[in-house]
Amino acid sequence: MADQIHVHIITPLISQGFRDDAPLRAAFEGLCRITSSVLDKGPASVESAVDEVLAAPGVVDAAIGAERDGADAIVIDCMLDPGLDAAREAVSIPVLGAGESGLSAAAEHGRFSIVTVLDRQAPMFRNLARRHGLADRLASVRGIGVPVLALETDRDASIAKTTPACAAAMSEDGALAIVFGCTGMLEFADPVAKALNLPDGRIIDPLPNAVRAAILAARSDAPAHPKPERKRIAGFEAWKDLAQLMRPGADA
Repeated sequence: MADQIHVHIITPLISQGFRDDAPLRAAFEGLCRITSSVLDKGPASVESAVDEVLAAPGVVDAAIGAERDGADAIVIDCMLDPGLDAAREAVSIPVLGAGESGLSAAAEHGRFSIVTVLDRQAPMFRNLARRHGLADRLASVRGIGVPVLALETDRDASIAKTTPACAAAMSEDGALAIVFGCTGMLEFADPVAKALNLPDGRIIDPLPNAVRAAILAARSDAPAHPKPERKRIAGFEAWKDLAQLMRPGADA
């Protein structure tokens, strides 16, 4: 591993420049080297189960490419963690999901809520919490009524809608902490926390939280996930690399 940890962020959508990542890079300057990529094929945004399925193959492909290019850890830049388990099987470096990491960080405070873009995502986040053993700590899921790709159109308006949703989650739903349900809400945490007079750490900004987790994971000696059986794979640029990682099987 290089002296400075290399974290690669995979944004699982095809929308170039949907968010300004300059603040994220500035926050981690000197702590790690951050590279990033979006997908060539897949959805414009990830807001549904269909979007997750469409994004997952590209996430795996990008993860293989990132490891090949020297990344020490990978972050999947989406709270729904599309392709997370598959990417972990496909590479030998740590892969962190913003969703898994964010929910875990929020749950450290006890009961928590997810404030996300759309109410229709509530069942998906309840499933995510259940998958990670945190269903009993999830107080609520609240949407602000702003789609992912509209968050940057008027940031002030998006933050203005996020603030009362967080306040309601705490006052009405009993949440002790909030995690944003979209990594597109980057840097919403500070203004919302100040508006609500909340202590540091009670609102989790999921993308920088996942990058911090990735740095720690890259420094650890955690074993890689077991590789799948080898078989024919077609249609993705890095398939040959993946085939080499797989265990021999009937289709080898």
